[in-house]
Amino acid sequence: MTFRPHIYSSQEIDIYGNYMEFMEREKENLMAVKDVEFNKFKKDVDVLLVKICGFNSDDLPDAPWYDYFDSEMSALDAIDTAIVDQWFDMPGLEEMYYAYVGQLEGV
Repeated sequence: MTFRPHIYSSQEIDIYGNYMEFMEREKENLMAVKDVEFNKFKKDVDVLLVKICGFNSDDLPDAPWYDYFDSEMSALDAIDTAIVDQWFDMPGLEEMYYAYVGQLEGV
């Protein structure tokens, strides 16, 4: 019996390369999921705003909707915050909001 030496071809292995690519893909997927959730939140805000005052969020001055979403506010709480912080100078909007909330509560 004769033995032949085995010839190994060695290649550099980057053990973190695939992991980093994997994490980047996961981050993109997570961003995509968060974007979908934000779009649903924004749609909920628009539906409520149309019920309250007949306008959607694009018709009113800008408000930091993504910050409200990121703070895990409900759509109604986000509108309340926007009225207090951003739309305080819009006549009648606060009254329409509280009238709508009063209807929801049955007051």
